[in-house]
Amino acid sequence: MKNIRHTNTSIFGCLLQKYCQLIILLLIGASGFSQQPSAESNQNIESMLSSISEQLQGTITDSIQFRNSMFRVLTLAKQTQNNAQLIKAYHNLATWHTRNPTLDSTIYYLDQAEKISKTHKLPLLEAETFLKKETAYKQRGLYGKAMTENFKALESFEAINNQLGIAKSYTRLCDLLYFQEKYAEGAEYCQKAITILKELNDPKELAKSYRYKADNLLILERYDDALNDINNSINLLKNAGSGEPELARNYNTRGNIYKYMKRYDDAITEYKKCLEIAKKHNLSQGIIPALGNIGHVYRLQEKHSEALPYTLDAIDLMKKSGNTPNLKENYAHTSGSYEALEQYKEALKYEQLYSEARVKELEQIIEQLESELQIKYESAKKDETIESQDATIDRQRKTQLLYISLAALLGIILFGMYFTIRNIRKKRKALALLNKELANKQHALAESNNKLKHSLNELKATQSQLIQSEKLASLGQLAAGIAHEIKNPLNFVNNFSELNLELIDEIHVELEKVPSSPEKEDIIGLLEDVVSNQKKIHQHGTRADSIVKSMLLHSRGGNGIKEPTDINAMLKEYINLSFHAMRAGKKAINVTLDFQLDDTLKKPAVIMEDVSRVILNLSNNAFDAMYERIKDKDSSENYHPKLTVRTYEDHQNVVIEVEDNGNGIPQDFKDKILMPFFTTKRGTEGTGLGLSISNDIVKSHGGHLQIDSKQGDNSFTKFKIILPI
Repeated sequence: MKNIRHTNTSIFGCLLQKYCQLIILLLIGASGFSQQPSAESNQNIESMLSSISEQLQGTITDSIQFRNSMFRVLTLAKQTQNNAQLIKAYHNLATWHTRNPTLDSTIYYLDQAEKISKTHKLPLLEAETFLKKETAYKQRGLYGKAMTENFKALESFEAINNQLGIAKSYTRLCDLLYFQEKYAEGAEYCQKAITILKELNDPKELAKSYRYKADNLLILERYDDALNDINNSINLLKNAGSGEPELARNYNTRGNIYKYMKRYDDAITEYKKCLEIAKKHNLSQGIIPALGNIGHVYRLQEKHSEALPYTLDAIDLMKKSGNTPNLKENYAHTSGSYEALEQYKEALKYEQLYSEARVKELEQIIEQLESELQIKYESAKKDETIESQDATIDRQRKTQLLYISLAALLGIILFGMYFTIRNIRKKRKALALLNKELANKQHALAESNNKLKHSLNELKATQSQLIQSEKLASLGQLAAGIAHEIKNPLNFVNNFSELNLELIDEIHVELEKVPSSPEKEDIIGLLEDVVSNQKKIHQHGTRADSIVKSMLLHSRGGNGIKEPTDINAMLKEYINLSFHAMRAGKKAINVTLDFQLDDTLKKPAVIMEDVSRVILNLSNNAFDAMYERIKDKDSSENYHPKLTVRTYEDHQNVVIEVEDNGNGIPQDFKDKILMPFFTTKRGTEGTGLGLSISNDIVKSHGGHLQIDSKQGDNSFTKFKIILPI
C-alpha cells in the first residue's frame, strides 16, 4: 500500500514538473513576441501607409495586389501595437471600400478606427475618423448623417483647440449645406473658415474655402462677390505653387460664374482650361463637367453644331465611367441642339432618353421610400417582440423572487421547529401563529403583485401608444415632403406623355393625306415605336403617382374625433361614388348593386373620414376583380357582375359586408393580402397599400377585418368589417 502511494506521488510530481516547464517555455515565447518593435519597422509601416494613401487618390491598376498590401500593413500595425498606424490602416481600407454599392464595409472599418481612438484617447485621429465618415455619407447623398459626423469632428477639434481642424470642419459644413440648398448658411460657415485660415497661413485650405463660398454665392445670384472669391482662390493656389489638378476645379467654378453673368466667351475659355488640364492628367471627374458645360454654353449662344460634339462626348464618358449625375441634363441639351438643327429623329431619340432617365430617377426615389416604409414596418414588429420578451423576463424574475421568499420563510419555520421540538404545546402555538402570519404575508404579496401587474400593463399600453404616435407623425412628415418633391415632376411626365400621344395621332391624320412610299412606312413604324414608349412612360408615371397618393393616405390621419355615424347612408354615398368613378374610367363595366341594409341599425361612434376610405378601397378592389373576370374569355359567358353590400347587428357589433362575384383570391394569398405593399394586381396597377390602410383603420376603431373567398365555379370574395357599437 505504501509502494502504491509512493508511485502515485512520484507520477504526480513528475507531471507537475513537466507542467511547470511548459508554462516557463510559453512565458519565454510570449516575452519574445511581445518585444517592442524597432524604430526601423515603424518607419517602414509609416512609409507603406503613405504610399497606399497616395495610390488611393489616383488610378489603381492591380486591385488584388493593392488590397493584399493594405491587409499586410494592417497585420503589421496590429503586431507592432502602434495604435496611430492601426487607425490609419483602417482609414485606408475604408477609403478603398467607398467604391462599393453599399456602405457596410466602409462604416465597419471606420467604426474600428473610432473605437481604437476612443479607447487610447487619440482625439485628433478620432476627429479625422469622423470626417471620413462624413465623406462616405455625403457620397451616398445621406447629408443628415454626414452633418452629424461633421459636428462630432468639430466638437473633437474644439476640445483640443485645433484651429486648422475647426476650419476644415467649417469648410466641409459649407459644402454639405450647398447640397441641401442652404446656401446663405453655407456661405457663413465658409467665411468663418476663411477668418481662421488667414491667421494660420494655409493657402491650399484657404483656397478651398473661397471656392466653396463662391459656389454658394453663385446660387444666391451674388455674382460679383462669387467672382471675387474664386479669383482669390485661384491666386492663392498659383502663389503657393499648387499643381494643375487643383486649379482645374477652380477654373470650372469661374466658368460657371461667367456663364450665369452671360459672359459666354469668358466662360468657354475657363471651361477649356479645365478640360485641357483634366485630359492631361486623365481626371475623368474634371473632363465630364467641362465637356457638358462647354456644350451648354455653345447652346446658349445658339451655336448648336459646335455644342453637339461636347455634349455627345460627355454622354459617352458618363456611360463608360458610371458617373451619371448630370446624364439627363446632357440628354436634354443634346435633344435641344438636334431640334434646333432640324434633325428631328435624333432630337426625339435623346428626348426619349431624357424621359426614361427622369422616370428611372423617380422610380428609384419611390423604391427608396418603399424600402424605408418596409424597414419602419419591420422595426415596429421587432419593437413589439422585444416588449413582449421584456414582459416575459420580468414575470419570470418576479416568480423567482417569490420562490426565494417562500423558501426563506420555509427555512425559518423548519429552524423554529427544530429548536421547539421539546415542548409540543409551545411549538403548536408558535406554528399556528407563524402560519397565520405567513398567510397574511402571502395575501399582501398577492395584492401587491396584482397592483404591479396592472400598473405595468397600463405603462406598456401608454408607451405603445406614444411609440405608434411618433412613428405615424414621422411617416406623415415624410409623406408631405415627398408630395412636394415628386408631384410636379410626375404631373409633367404624365401630361406631356398624353400630349405627345395626341400629337402623334394628328401626325397619323396628316400622313393619311400623303401618298404611300417607303419613307412614309418608315415614319409610321417610328411613330408606332414612339407611341409604345410614351404609353410605357405614362403607365409608370401613373403608378408612381398612385404610390405617392397611397403613401399620403397611409400616413394621414383625420381629426381623431369619433362621432355617431349613419353607416347605411355612408355606404350608399361612397359605394355609388366608387361606382360612378369606375364607369367614367378605362375599366367601365355593367355592375348590379344590391344593397341589403338593416334600417334599424344603430349608429356606432367612428371617424367617418377613415371608415369611408375603407369602403372606397374595398369597392374599388371589387370592381377591379369583376373587370378581370370579364376579361377572362373562358368565364365571361353568362357572367353578370354583382356587388352586394349588407349591414346587420351581431352581439353588440355592427357588421358591414362587401361581396363581389369576381375571380376570388388564391388560398396562398389570403395570409398575405393585408400586408403592406402586397398586391395581386399586375406590376403597374396596384401599390399594395389599400388593404393595409383599411386593416389599420378598422383596428384603430377596435374592430376586425375578415376575408372569405372562393375560386372556380361560383367564385366570390367577401370582406367583413366588424365594428363595436
